[in-house]
Amino acid sequence: MRTVLLSTPPGALGGNRTTALRWAQQLRTMGWTVCRTGHDSERQAASRADLILALHAVRARPEVDRWLARRPEAKLVVACTGTDIYESKDSAQPLLERADRIIVLQERALDELSAGQRRRAHVIHQSTPRRSVPQREAPEIAVIASLRAVKEPLLAAAASRLLPEESALRVVHVGPSICAELEDEVRREQATNARYEWRGNVRRSEALCLLAGARAVVLPSRSEGGANVITEAFAMGTPVLASRVPGNTGLLGEEHPGLFDAGDVQGLARLMLRLEREPRFREDLARRSAMRASLASPEREAAAWRHLLEGLGLGA
Repeated sequence: MRTVLLSTPPGALGGNRTTALRWAQQLRTMGWTVCRTGHDSERQAASRADLILALHAVRARPEVDRWLARRPEAKLVVACTGTDIYESKDSAQPLLERADRIIVLQERALDELSAGQRRRAHVIHQSTPRRSVPQREAPEIAVIASLRAVKEPLLAAAASRLLPEESALRVVHVGPSICAELEDEVRREQATNARYEWRGNVRRSEALCLLAGARAVVLPSRSEGGANVITEAFAMGTPVLASRVPGNTGLLGEEHPGLFDAGDVQGLARLMLRLEREPRFREDLARRSAMRASLASPEREAAAWRHLLEGLGLGA
């Protein structure tokens, strides 16, 4: 039985944690022994690992260096999860140059790689099972994001303040706090904005229920690698409003009608109002999500992993 060491950023929450857990289960299903960072079996596994899988080309580097020193013959796969190639591109190069294979989460990320890196790159779209589509009569606009500046966590709340008085829309935000200063801002916003509610770090099942029933989900980030929440919205047919950044357009398409410029609070407010007032606009967004549901297929993700491993000589 082959062994993989799975490195995740320290304190990984949200999308990176979801990705790590899903990929670990995928590899176990394929017959691998999976050892994750910080587990008791890490030291023993490092001496026999066939594969090192690192999520984040910058933050995983110290751990990968340590493991490769013990097991230099192990194959190295580096998954670029967002800020490593869009905001810390130079710092990502040492690990990307050493990688036997590189994973990106959407096609536009390939543009950030060198020609040599692209030849070793695989696009693996993140998956989620198809779910029944509920009636979306609730007024909630969902935001599913941790409290980090890059996620622009208060942009949707600010946009809700620009809606006309008669609007029934409200923003429900779930996600862990990893920045005390931002948490203070969020709590002040919640206390003064009747249209905004932050529920903190909730169970994944609760976040998925919110996403399934929401009028739409908003992704206002300044940078994304290929957000889990977008492919989850595809599986549920949930309309998506998103910032026009490569990580979002790589999944949604450049012509997606729910795009707004990063940081454009007025542009987001206009889209939210259209969503409430124009049934055809809402139906178009929902239809576009449903049409892309095949990208989120677990079978497609599994096939992509089999192809990658076979290319490394580590297939079944």
